[in-house]
Amino acid sequence: MTYSCSDFFDDVMRCLVDTKAIDDADIPDGNPGAGADVAVNAIVTMRRAGLSSQFVRELLDEVESLGSVAEEHGPDAVAFLFYLQAAILNGSSVEARNTEDSELVALVGRLPSASEWMSHILLAEPA
Repeated sequence: MTYSCSDFFDDVMRCLVDTKAIDDADIPDGNPGAGADVAVNAIVTMRRAGLSSQFVRELLDEVESLGSVAEEHGPDAVAFLFYLQAAILNGSSVEARNTEDSELVALVGRLPSASEWMSHILLAEPA
């Protein structure tokens, strides 16, 4: 029994649909190149979602609670951390601009995967 490229494509697409990474309607008919683009985008998005979750786990392992972060650094600190989580999810970045942000950057720098998280933080140039 042989396993063709078409079988592989169908299996990958079925897996992506089953995991809700894509909808059936997202699979282009008769265009394996476009289908591969859909699959790659879904896999990249799933990876980013995993990284975003990992960031939150590492953060919560490091701090007592998000409430304690807000008490120590102010409510904007929690917003910064959520914006960072969103940046990780979206493959973008946030800008650290003030003294309070520098303390949060130091907090993020203590996390086990700091190098990954820091790649999503743009450090503002000193004035």
